[in-house]
Amino acid sequence: MRMTTMNETLIQNEITRLEASRCLALVEADLETLDGLVADDVVHVHANGKTDDKAAYLAMVRGQIRFLTVARERLDVRVYGDMAVATGPLRQSIEIAATGVRVDMHIVTTQVWWRHADTWKQISFHATNL
Repeated sequence: MRMTTMNETLIQNEITRLEASRCLALVEADLETLDGLVADDVVHVHANGKTDDKAAYLAMVRGQIRFLTVARERLDVRVYGDMAVATGPLRQSIEIAATGVRVDMHIVTTQVWWRHADTWKQISFHATNL
């Protein structure tokens, strides 16, 4: 088992904070915050296998799905220089805008975050149903 350095701990805490901001932004439909957190070339793979680029992801949050709750159970962050890989279970309840149908989800996610010019951006997101 490798030792975590002080710098890695700071990065782990930062990624955890950014993920909490992302979860809150989903519930609040805060597109400005989401836009700042995800990279322009993000690949977002939903639990149903649908893949979105940044524009499609933000459009989904804007009008297709309403996030009622988004809660992290745990987030494990591994740091590799200017990259961080975050994995962990997530519970969320969504409402499909077109039908009003509520869906409760229990998923596990893998996210890749990249630091460029001292700013962390999510460059990849993949969810799988538990």
